[in-house]
Amino acid sequence: MTGAIVLLFSAALIGLAVYFNDRGKPTYVTLLEYQRGILYRRGVPVREVGCGKHRVWTGTELLVHADTRPISISFENQVVALQDGHSALYGILASAQIQDIRKVISSARDYNHVPPAILLRCTRLHLNACSQSSLPMTKETVVNKITEDAKTRLHAAGFELISFRLSQLAIGTVKRQDESAKKETSTLA
Repeated sequence: MTGAIVLLFSAALIGLAVYFNDRGKPTYVTLLEYQRGILYRRGVPVREVGCGKHRVWTGTELLVHADTRPISISFENQVVALQDGHSALYGILASAQIQDIRKVISSARDYNHVPPAILLRCTRLHLNACSQSSLPMTKETVVNKITEDAKTRLHAAGFELISFRLSQLAIGTVKRQDESAKKETSTLA
C-alpha cells in the first residue's frame, strides 16, 4: 500500500516537472491604463490585452506592450532642396497615436520612431517637388498634400495622425561650394 502511494506521488511529481518544464514559470505582468499589448505563445500572437494584471508563462509566452498615449513630433531648422535648386528651411509640429496595436508592434523595433520618420519623409517629398516661386502661393495645398500622404502611410503602420502643421517655412538660396571656392582662390591670387 505504501509502495503504491510512493509510486503515485513520484509519478505526480514527475508529471508536474514535465508540465512546468514545457509551460514555463508563471509570472504576472501589469499593464497601466494607457498601455495595450499582444500576448505571444511560442512566437505566435494569441490575443490582444488591455490594462490590468495578466499571467504570462515565462519560457513559452511573451507579452509585448506599447504606450497608447499620443506621440509628439517636433523638428525645427530642417533644410530641403527645392525643385529649382533653391533650399527651404522648415519645421514641423505634429502628433500621432496608436490605432492598431498589432500593426504598430510589427512595424518597427521601436514603434516610437515610425511617426517621425514618416512625417519627415512626406514633408521632404512634397517640399522637394515645389519651386521657390510656387511655394509661397501653394503653401496650404502642399500642407494638405503632406497631411493626406502622412495619414495614409501612418494608417498602414497602425497609427492615426492627430495633428500636423509647418511651424516654420523660409525659402533661401543655396551657396554653391564651387562658387565660394572660386572666390577664395581669386582673393588669394
